Amino acid sequence: MKAALHQVRHLLPDSDLICFIVPGAFSASACAALLTADIQVGLHSAATHYPTYYRNNERCVVDDEELAQQLFSVIGPVLPAELPAEQPGGQPWQLKQLNTRLRFCRYAAGQYFHRHLDGVYHESETVQSRLTFMVYLNDAAEFRGGRTLFYRSKDDPQVWAEYEPAKGDLIVFDHRLWHEGEQLEAGEKYVLRSDILYETTPLGAQAGPYAPGHLGYIWQVLPFGEEVLSAGRDKLIKVWSRRGELRQQLAGHQNSILSLCQLNATTLLSGSRDMSIKVWERGPNGFVLRRSLALHRATVLSLRRLTDQLFVSSAADGLIKISDEHGRVQHTLAGHTDWVWQAIPVAAELLVSSSEDGALRLWHWPTQASLAVIGNDLPPAHTLLFEPGPRRLYAGTQAGEIQVWQADHTLQHWALVSTLAAHRGIVRTLTLLPGGRLASGGEDNQVKIWDLTTGSCQQAMTHDDFVQSTAWLPESGQLLSASYDGRLRVWDV
Repeated sequence: MKAALHQVRHLLPDSDLICFIVPGAFSASACAALLTADIQVGLHSAATHYPTYYRNNERCVVDDEELAQQLFSVIGPVLPAELPAEQPGGQPWQLKQLNTRLRFCRYAAGQYFHRHLDGVYHESETVQSRLTFMVYLNDAAEFRGGRTLFYRSKDDPQVWAEYEPAKGDLIVFDHRLWHEGEQLEAGEKYVLRSDILYETTPLGAQAGPYAPGHLGYIWQVLPFGEEVLSAGRDKLIKVWSRRGELRQQLAGHQNSILSLCQLNATTLLSGSRDMSIKVWERGPNGFVLRRSLALHRATVLSLRRLTDQLFVSSAADGLIKISDEHGRVQHTLAGHTDWVWQAIPVAAELLVSSSEDGALRLWHWPTQASLAVIGNDLPPAHTLLFEPGPRRLYAGTQAGEIQVWQADHTLQHWALVSTLAAHRGIVRTLTLLPGGRLASGGEDNQVKIWDLTTGSCQQAMTHDDFVQSTAWLPESGQLLSASYDGRLRVWDV
């Protein structure tokens, strides 16, 4: 495999962020050799792993060390040999290799990859991806739309830079750049992308409670007895004391862990993007993996306890299942047409679920009956919280709102009574606090504390990335939050 690396065109010449094109880096024959028949047959919808508000294209993920080495040998001459340190006193990042996980993507008419940041791939504490590598495998003459667009921030409406693909072009850009694959209007577009890894020297162990956190995103935190659990993109569950001392690390999942649930005094459930649910048992020497359950055919998004023996799971396959810890499915609830973000109990035999299809549904799970659509054609709710006393349901939505729904005494009829404009971006987490307060976290990197009587924001705290999960620690009177920045933080609220 050969490439013509004679010309580099910088798309953001006035920025410190790397973003450049090498036109015609790969020949037409090289592109054809990459886009084999096997790859094209292997292209499948990304919907089992990614929601449609984010992306709806097809992809084929290939782990190929030999091909990654070949590609790296070709593009190496144009890559920065060194990147500056991120933290004061830190060491620079040295070019290492290409991530061996390669993603081939196809976009057809109506498909897109909306504005996002590419996630950092952590091979270890000292080796991680810093740049995105992408080759356009066919020409813009074969499709309409499909430009690569760059933005200064998540919310800036102005396009900062754009590029119309040409076959064989190579693009390299910083993971910190907000970008999107514009919706295709006609034809088909093919790309190959991966990550460029760099290596640095560690600064030393991070100090303080709940440190170090996780390598990459943290999806959930869960108080469990006298301990606190956290789970993330590094495929680990970390077990902490209530003082934030690391006691144990649980490995078993093959992909990001998105959900945790305490079933009873000793049983922990975890759900993952690997489509499995793991059952862990707390013993005298810590947690032990007991079994793995295959209940869904897509990412497991939510787990909630119903009884000491039964739990409810919801997933990207659009299904809600009631099962026991041995994986025996008691009931399957079908009615949603897209990802089911959460399903939570609101009474002994009633559930409320939220979906990417924009509906909130009320279920009588023993009969598998959908009793009502509480709200329809709404901004999808990514997180739900029920307050039993006043019979209130709080829904954190994709539009950055917290909706407050009031139920009658039968829990059969619900009314939307108020809406808080809470965050700039998706509301990811809600937690009730003492004193009539509510904590929320969202994609504006903020944790906010709300007075539920007045609807006013009393306090706001900031992470370095999206806030994904919060938990109340009653013994210390503090709030714990977890973020895409890989850190757990404790706040006095």
